[in-house]
Amino acid sequence: MIIRRARAVLAAAVICGYLLMPVMPRGVAAAESGTLKPEAREGFEQLLYSYDAFWDEPYPASLSYSKPGSGSVPWIVSKDEARHDVDFLFGVLRYGYAGYRFFGGDEAFLAAKEGILADIDAIRGANVMSSQFAAILQRRLGFIQDGHFSIAGRTMCRKYQLFARFDMEFDERDGRFYARRTPDLWAVSVEGEDPARWMKPSIDSDGRVFYCLGAVSDSDRDIYVEFEWSDGSSEFIWLNVVDSAIVGGPVYQLNHVEGIPVVVTRFLMPLPDTVERLDVLVRDAAELGEAAAVILDLRSNEGGSDWYPEEWVKRFAGADVCSAGFDAQLVTSTAAKMLQNTASSLGAELPAIDDSAGSADVQSWLAGMADPDRPGWGRVSAAESVRAENDTLLAVLIDSYVYSAGESFVGLLRQLDNVVFVGINTCGATFTGNVGACLLPNSRLELSCGSLISLGEDLYNYDGRGYMPDFWVRPDEALERAVKYIQAVLSGSQ
Repeated sequence: MIIRRARAVLAAAVICGYLLMPVMPRGVAAAESGTLKPEAREGFEQLLYSYDAFWDEPYPASLSYSKPGSGSVPWIVSKDEARHDVDFLFGVLRYGYAGYRFFGGDEAFLAAKEGILADIDAIRGANVMSSQFAAILQRRLGFIQDGHFSIAGRTMCRKYQLFARFDMEFDERDGRFYARRTPDLWAVSVEGEDPARWMKPSIDSDGRVFYCLGAVSDSDRDIYVEFEWSDGSSEFIWLNVVDSAIVGGPVYQLNHVEGIPVVVTRFLMPLPDTVERLDVLVRDAAELGEAAAVILDLRSNEGGSDWYPEEWVKRFAGADVCSAGFDAQLVTSTAAKMLQNTASSLGAELPAIDDSAGSADVQSWLAGMADPDRPGWGRVSAAESVRAENDTLLAVLIDSYVYSAGESFVGLLRQLDNVVFVGINTCGATFTGNVGACLLPNSRLELSCGSLISLGEDLYNYDGRGYMPDFWVRPDEALERAVKYIQAVLSGSQ
């Protein structure tokens, strides 16, 4: 892990499949501009849990952590041990989870706690299997929709996927969607609704834009829809899930396809064996900004540090960009200890504070950003939207495995002109960050949750949905279609 002291950033780092995000990714100075809607800031502040005392906060020493391994979780625990774990868990969530108030606060979480205790009481005998206990916790906490929140190894976030029929191609003319196979017929309705709600722009094998029938849903099976044609006929059509296989590849590689520069990056974590290539990724960006067109392949980018996307976009466009939104970091002892658990498991150190000698611990870092008017929280960080012009046609390839800092890359690129996104929606794991971890004391089940809450100006949680593309394309065809699209645009035929 690298700490970038100049921006008070805890660089992103992997722990048990989750990632740390910057503590304050949007500069505090932006909050002073007053350009964001006052009601948006007020709404965000209302989503921060209000602490009036800390007498029942868990002792830091009780928040132990070690990486899960074979045999680390006991097969059974007594009911009394399970009840103790439940009390412990909900104390940790109140003081260590930044999304606590967003998902209902005490009312929702205490109701879940009561349900868990009732489920334990309903089990016959004096003991509970750990797997059974884990399933109870996961079911009762199912109202959480957070790509960085997990209990016993399961992420509490429903996944939204694309369901589509790419073989049904339509062209849009004068507000109607005409079938390419039967040009005289157009769509009248889908499921009794305006067909525009069901049409997804895509790119065909010649680089031309067309529309396919599709929807994004959390359904666990294919979708069946009724389709009505302009001749009065109707039919039922299956929309099939569009799978996204993990794409392997380098930390950074620069290729050329049909003369078009193709930037490939799958990982943004600065580690001893990756930092050199990541530095080259950033260094090459300025020259790429002079090209007529570039493809940036972010498919299956599992995240890392937001610093690299920020620097890449800055050098590529020659300007800083920023999306509008708010962040707030918990500075409680619980958040600090869990975050320290993460840092320790990675062998990370924080730099010295000011001019003091030696490295700092997480508690000291968080104390430095504490808001005296909001106990338990750091100062709210806010930023207005900053866009930048860009003359280079940039096609960005995305899939459902673009995660965390990889999605930060997407968010920054959305602030540039002349950028199109090709593929399917990203994973959706941006609501919380700075993930800490601990183990429940008796069952040894792992809890991972974020101590930083981040929301856009609309205050909407997009976890599980992610960023949507401009052109919906099967991920394994995204590169080929992007090349054809760029060629069509540059030749003037698109």
